[in-house]
Amino acid sequence: MVVGAGIMGHGFAQYLALNNIRVALVDQTDEFLERARMWITDNLNYMVELGEIEPDRIQSTLDRIDFRTDLEQAAGECDIAIEAVCEDLELKKSVYRNLGNWTRPDVILASNTSSFDINELTSVTRHPERVIGIHWFHPPQITPGVEIIPADETSRQTIDFSIQFMEHIGKYPTLCKSAPGFVGNRLQMALAAEAFAIVEDGLATPEQVDRIVKSCFGFRLGGAYGPFEIADQAGIDTYQSIFEYLYENLKRPHFKPPRLLNDLKKKGKFGLKTQEGFYEYRDGGEKALRRERDRKFYARLRLFRDEIGS
Repeated sequence: MVVGAGIMGHGFAQYLALNNIRVALVDQTDEFLERARMWITDNLNYMVELGEIEPDRIQSTLDRIDFRTDLEQAAGECDIAIEAVCEDLELKKSVYRNLGNWTRPDVILASNTSSFDINELTSVTRHPERVIGIHWFHPPQITPGVEIIPADETSRQTIDFSIQFMEHIGKYPTLCKSAPGFVGNRLQMALAAEAFAIVEDGLATPEQVDRIVKSCFGFRLGGAYGPFEIADQAGIDTYQSIFEYLYENLKRPHFKPPRLLNDLKKKGKFGLKTQEGFYEYRDGGEKALRRERDRKFYARLRLFRDEIGS
């Protein structure tokens, strides 16, 4: 079961279904679920266009996804629950209270939180030994790496199963300790914070920073996008929430929420989702960016698989 059919959740459902796993994709309204179905269908069609899958896999993949609004019923039937609701700690706690009551005691409850300490979730959940962080990276249906983050009470059995399950479906899991931001986002946000500071200090524009990152050291990391483009894709509001949480818990100056983000958020410019952030996305620009992103990332994924011999 995947809880939340948004930017990350629909990608989880798509990836799991492509790997022959039946998935209940749960969200609050039929409207959210229909949007997720449209995104998944479009993604699958583009995978066919890129030669990643055969056309006959589209319908069979969609048939493995059960789009549902009844979380209690889905929770009672699932074998593993992956939570992907928005980055709001109180909302996540509410979900985990319910999942702790509605699932069987042996069902693993995995959070995709990108910043919150997993111990925040075990503290409100029955049978906390089955709670773990499995942090996928955007776009989850393509990016190979995942962070496996146990809480203090997470059992060894839960940890081992989570690693083996991710490996079984073709992901590249790395075990790390639970702390605000974990590893990936600590590194990512440190780079983003410095990039934002450079623009705030008037040293360069967002476009100039992105150009330098992509053509210099960033080229070795992949060279697909710069930090401002990535922030737009992830969501300005999501970045703001992560910065606030890291700064509150770590007290490090470079995690203080940047003024640039606050200014954009006040203007309702959340990036790709609102068609405007650091960049503007007009006249189909949002779909074109996603397609270009997928083309780049699938090419890099093929190289990655060759490098690790998978």
